Amino acid sequence: MELCGSRISLDSICSAAAGEGASLCEASLKSLQEARRAYLNAALSGKVYGYSTGLGGLIDVEQAPGAEREHKILIEHDLAVGPEAPRELVRATIFVRLSQLSRGVAPVRPEVAQRLAEALSFDIVPAVPLHGSVGASGDLEPLARIARCLYYGEGEALLRGSRTTCSSALREAGIEPMELEPGEALAIINSDAWSVAIASLGICLALRLINESLRTVGETLRVTGCNPQHFSEAVAAVKGHRGISEVLKALNAKCERTPRMQDPYSIRCVPIIYGAALELLEFSKDIVETEASGGSENPFVYSGQVIHACNFHAAYASVAADAAKVAIAHVANSIERRAAHLLSSATTGLPEFLRAGDSAVGAMIYQYAAASLTSSIREAAHVLGVSSLPTSGLQEDVVSMAPVAGLELIRADGFLARLIAIELSLARQAERASRGEALEDPRQAVESALSEVLAKVAQGLEGLLRAAGGT
Repeated sequence: MELCGSRISLDSICSAAAGEGASLCEASLKSLQEARRAYLNAALSGKVYGYSTGLGGLIDVEQAPGAEREHKILIEHDLAVGPEAPRELVRATIFVRLSQLSRGVAPVRPEVAQRLAEALSFDIVPAVPLHGSVGASGDLEPLARIARCLYYGEGEALLRGSRTTCSSALREAGIEPMELEPGEALAIINSDAWSVAIASLGICLALRLINESLRTVGETLRVTGCNPQHFSEAVAAVKGHRGISEVLKALNAKCERTPRMQDPYSIRCVPIIYGAALELLEFSKDIVETEASGGSENPFVYSGQVIHACNFHAAYASVAADAAKVAIAHVANSIERRAAHLLSSATTGLPEFLRAGDSAVGAMIYQYAAASLTSSIREAAHVLGVSSLPTSGLQEDVVSMAPVAGLELIRADGFLARLIAIELSLARQAERASRGEALEDPRQAVESALSEVLAKVAQGLEGLLRAAGGT
C-alpha cells in the first residue's frame, strides 16, 4: 500500500503486521526533503534540540554534531530487555513509523524513511526485546534496536522468517548500510510507533474475538433458551446506542425454547454488554488510527519552522489500550457466568453439571477454568497508563506506560481466546448431553474449540497470539 500522509486504517496496520508491504508517495518524499532543509537551516542559525544538544535531562549539554554521534545515540538507547517481540509486532511498528513519517514533518532525509519501506517489502524484521519503553520520550529502546539493524546492519533479524544477522539481511536484499546524519537518530526513535503498534494489534484482535464470542453466544442460547424480547429491535430503538444494533445484527438470536419472562443478566443483557464493549473498542480504534497517521517527532517542521513539542508522548495509545482491556473484561464476566448457566439444571433442564452415569463431576471443571481465565483478564484490565514513573530526572516527569498497557491488552486477548473456547466447547458438551450422548474428553473438546477460535481470529497474527498465551 502507498502511504501519503493521509489517515490509515486499523486493518492496514494488521495487514502490514501479517506481511503486506508499503511505500511512500512522491509528495511525502518531497515534504521530507523540505522539512530536512528547514531543520538544517534552523540548526545552523540557532539551538535546535537533538542536533547538537544532549538529550532528555541533559539538554543543556552541547555536543559537536556528526555521524558518529548519531550512531552513539542509537547504541546508548538500545537497552530493551526480555523475550523477543513477535514478528508481527515489529512489522507493525515499522509500518506505523513509516506512516507517521509520510506526514512529511520529520527532519529526516527521504532515503531514511524509504529504508523502513524496504524493510517491509523485503520482510527484514529486526529482533527486538519486548520490554524497556515507557512510551514517553518516544519508544526509545525498541526503536533504537530497529534503527541499528536497518541503518547500520547491527544485531539479528528475521529475513522472510529465517534467522540471520542484520548485515546479512541487508546484503541479501541488496541494501547498503546507511549512516544517519545530525538529528536523524533522534527523529527516528523519538516516536510512539511501538506503543501505537502494540495497542493497534491488541485492539484488532479484541474486535475479532468479540465477534467470535457473539457467534459462540448463539450456540449457548440453543441450550439455555432465551426470551426473544431480550434480542428485539425494540431494545436498540429505545436505548439508541449503535453498538446494540451491531450486536443484534451479528447475533441474530433464535430463541427456540419456551422463553422465561426474564433471563439471567449474562443472557438477557448480551446486547447491552457486548454493545458497550464494541463501542469502547471502536473508540480505541479511532484513537490508534489517528495516532498512527500523525507526526510523532520532536522537534518537527511546520510551515518551514522547527517546532519543539510533545508529539512523541504515547498518552493516546495508553488510553486506547486501557479502554480496550476494560471492554474485554466486561465481556469476560458475562462469558464466565454463561458457563455456569450451561452447567445449571435450573437454566438448561439438563442434569446438574451435565453429569450422567458414573461420572464423578460431569462438566463441572469447565467453570473452574473459566473463573481462572476471567480473573486473569480482570487483573490485566487494571488501568496502567496512570502508573507513571518519572524518567530522566525532572524533565520527563509524566510518562504514559503505553507499551505496558498494550502488552497487557494482548495478554488479555490471549486469555479471552481461551475463555471463548471454554464456552464454545461447554455449549457443545451440553448439546451432546441433551441428545443423551456421552461427554467428550474435556481436554480434547477445549483444544478443538480453541483451534477453531484461533483459525477465525488469527488471520496472520498467529505469532502474536502465541506470545499472548492464546494457544
